[in-house]
Amino acid sequence: MKRSHYKSYFAAGVTAFCVIAAAILLFFLLFHASVVRGFLTMLARILRPIFLGMIIAFLLLPIHRGILRFMMAMTPNSRLENQRDVAFLNILAIIFSLFFAFFLLYLLMAMVIPQVYLSVVGLVQAFPGYIESVQTWLLAFLENNPEIQSAVMPLYNSAAASLEQWLVSDILPNLESVTSTIKWIKESILPNITGVVSNVSAVIIAFLLLMKDLLIALIVSVYLLARKDTFAAQSKKIVYSLFPTRVGDLIVDETRNAYRILSGFINGKLLDSLIIGVITLVCCNLLKFPYPALLATIIGVTNIIPFFGPFIGAVPCAFLILLVSPIQCVYFVIFIIVLQQFDGNILGPKILGDSTGLASFWVLFSILLFGGLFGFMGMVLGVPVFAMLYSIITRLVRRGLRNHGLPVETEYYLGKTTALAQTNRDGAGEKSD
Repeated sequence: MKRSHYKSYFAAGVTAFCVIAAAILLFFLLFHASVVRGFLTMLARILRPIFLGMIIAFLLLPIHRGILRFMMAMTPNSRLENQRDVAFLNILAIIFSLFFAFFLLYLLMAMVIPQVYLSVVGLVQAFPGYIESVQTWLLAFLENNPEIQSAVMPLYNSAAASLEQWLVSDILPNLESVTSTIKWIKESILPNITGVVSNVSAVIIAFLLLMKDLLIALIVSVYLLARKDTFAAQSKKIVYSLFPTRVGDLIVDETRNAYRILSGFINGKLLDSLIIGVITLVCCNLLKFPYPALLATIIGVTNIIPFFGPFIGAVPCAFLILLVSPIQCVYFVIFIIVLQQFDGNILGPKILGDSTGLASFWVLFSILLFGGLFGFMGMVLGVPVFAMLYSIITRLVRRGLRNHGLPVETEYYLGKTTALAQTNRDGAGEKSD
């Protein structure tokens, strides 16, 4: 009895300690948010190669599994009983999946980058002509609209006067003599050049650090792919050691469901965007749109973003075509509308299926929320992440309704419903009879 009495005091003390520690931690998080944010930023920067390796392994996992499944099907069953042979096949599958991914990336870059480069160079070379044509159109428009001309010309004259004043007061006096010119270059030009050089150096250093992180990420991805089964088993051990078996089963099941949603959405969306980019490239060449490779690249990349992606990509593309030909810009807008209808109603459902299970409102909500919090990556990953949370909440709600003896169908709660407590008692009475 005495040991039991002390045990209750010990449990109460541990509970009080945990409550006080949680309160102190909450206070620290609320009043030192900048310190916590800085620590998390530093931690994310240190662990960036690990995160990149996890992303690469996640994208390579379907390819690796397909190659491994094929190699195991071609191997006699007697060899598969030896764990060393299976491990050797796993390593070969990882190597082949990396070669396959590099080959696809090289093929894509070899096809796209030269065409995009030529399109960008042509755009830069033709840009002065576009500006002149816009100026000519603007002058003609103002001549035919004297009211607008009377409102715009004072602004133009003011800007021209300001530019002339800047040239006369700031630039020309510094060029009157050699001494003043040298002094001006020393005090004004050289500090700016130093800043440019330092910025270029910072960009080069950042690029080298990124290459280093990518190299480490490749090594991490290989290690993750080779040890994925061991890591999965160790994670299950941790879950079942901390939670009851029923809760552990729920966590493992939800983790598998989350992986299914995330992998199905990302891999399907990448394939869908690649097909849309190829279709755009072919149609832009057939319809004689300018800069077809550049337009196809923009449309394909922005198509990864659900819902808003087609509009985000179509705006700059339409502006580029508008500089060349307004009528072709109209045709391009019509083409994008038809293409996105095809993608949203035919191609997308065929590839993605119901991988997320979200209604259109929740898709829009998740894109706005995660895009506002995390930018471009939030817009890309917001839908599958929110779909995982939505699935977990849905299953918990259904479990709670079943525990209370209530129906789980949404249709039952539409409109005016009867008293649920009375319905629950009636159902319990029927079951008891």
